[in-house]
Parts: sequence; C-alpha cells; structure tokens
Amino acid sequence: MKIVEEFVIPKCTGKAFRLDRGRVLRVIEPEGGQVAGLMFFNAHNYKEQFMAEFSGSLSRFTGLGTRYAMGKLFSKVPFENLMLTVTDDKVGKHFAGPHCTTRMMALLKAPGHRSCTDNFTDALREFGLELQDVYSPSVFNAFMNAHIDPEREGTITYGPPTGKKGDYIEFRAEMDVLVAVSACPDDVSEVNGHVCKEILIQVLA
Repeated sequence: MKIVEEFVIPKCTGKAFRLDRGRVLRVIEPEGGQVAGLMFFNAHNYKEQFMAEFSGSLSRFTGLGTRYAMGKLFSKVPFENLMLTVTDDKVGKHFAGPHCTTRMMALLKAPGHRSCTDNFTDALREFGLELQDVYSPSVFNAFMNAHIDPEREGTITYGPPTGKKGDYIEFRAEMDVLVAVSACPDDVSEVNGHVCKEILIQVLA
C-alpha cells in the first residue's frame, strides 16, 4: 500500500477526518511515549459509534484479542457491526476505556487543564457533532499503558507509554468511518510520561 495522506496532529490538540472503506489508518509515535485517543463513527450515520469496552469483550469472546490489544473494532449496540480491523501493531499494549476529561483533570489537582474532552470537542465541531451526541467516554487509547487489577477490585493503574519512537498501530476500515484523534494533553499523570508530544497520521491505499 502507498501513503496517500499524511499529517501531524500537534501536541495537546485534536483532529477529525474521513477514512474510506478499504483504506488503512496508521497512527504513529514520532517521538515515543504519547497516547492517542481515537473515536470512530460510521461516516454515513454518526449514531453508529465505536464502543471500546464492548469491542474488548467481543475480541475476548471470539479469540480475536483483548481489551489491551484488540484485533477487531465493533460499533455499539444495537448496531454491533465490524468497523475496523487491526492490521499491524508494533506496541501491542493499548487501553479500551475513558479519555481524560475536565473532571478527571480537576481530580488530578489540575483544574482548568486541557483534556481530551477539549480536543475531541474541537475536532468534531467541523462535522456538526457535539460530545453530548456521542458515547464519548469509550475510546481506543492507543499506546496507553493502563491495567485493570483484578486483585484490587478492578482498580485501574497507569504507567508511562511503552511505545518507542517510530512505533505505530494500523487499522483497516471495514466501512467508511469518521475518525477523531486526540493527542492526549495530560502531562499531569504518567500516561504521557509527563511530557506531551505530537502524533503522526498516515492514510494508506
């Protein structure tokens, strides 16, 4: 496949764009150690949205992956359609779950700090979407090093990302999708190693 589009998402910002069926989205760590929050929508019906936890469960039930390394990404109930397939993954550890929000940053003792909520709000505005219209807590947190500890009543622990410079994950679109990407702006917790960086996007066809 050849690169047909390439652009940088600057640190602490977000961007939304369309990915046609059959094309491949490559999300790259130019410097390493940066989380990219990903939302996906059916490009022809925004009510059909990717649901991370649901996809994690389906991946586990069907033997296609886990909540930390999905092989297939599905839309939420009642649609339950295959949206994307992971075709290459150089890191192998991600997290299906919430993105950072205004309330989360306040709880981290950083009230008013920019969050992925702000990034997604800015990115989706161009397409006439507001976060109140989407199942926004459920995203694919590419490169996030998070773990649900079954010995501590499901406590989620976070560490710095394990992705290195040049690492990436690829998704093949199984339908026309609207993609929203947040270069996570959290430099308060360890999720980005306390230093926010840009994300590189490539579209291959």
